[in-house]
Amino acid sequence: MTKVVLKGVFQITQWDETAYAEHDDSSKQTVANIKQTYSGDIIGSAEIRYVMSYQKDATAVFSGLERLNVTTPEITGSIMLQHNGTFIAGVAQSQFKVIAGSGTHNLTDYIGQGEFTSTENGQAEYVITLTMA
Repeated sequence: MTKVVLKGVFQITQWDETAYAEHDDSSKQTVANIKQTYSGDIIGSAEIRYVMSYQKDATAVFSGLERLNVTTPEITGSIMLQHNGTFIAGVAQSQFKVIAGSGTHNLTDYIGQGEFTSTENGQAEYVITLTMA
């Protein structure tokens, strides 16, 4: 079984968020369309769509799908990631999984999971573990 662990940083390059429900208690629900670039073990880019629910205490939960274009010395292709995350005290965190069957090119036979934690200036540290199915 082939296992690959990829680590690095991504940078948000575009964030377009629109509220679809706003409430009297300051809570709201939004949809965010995001673009990011990856560095570290992955040189690549991604497009993400999150559905977010902000609570009146300024925390949020989000779910979404990310299409990640991956280039490493050994791997080229794209995968779809399914996110479930939180935004608490200014820090975004997500756990995600690779959607089985979503890979292209060298990634067609990989499954996996990962996580990210935001740092500052629209950046986050990521870890993705891929395993050949």
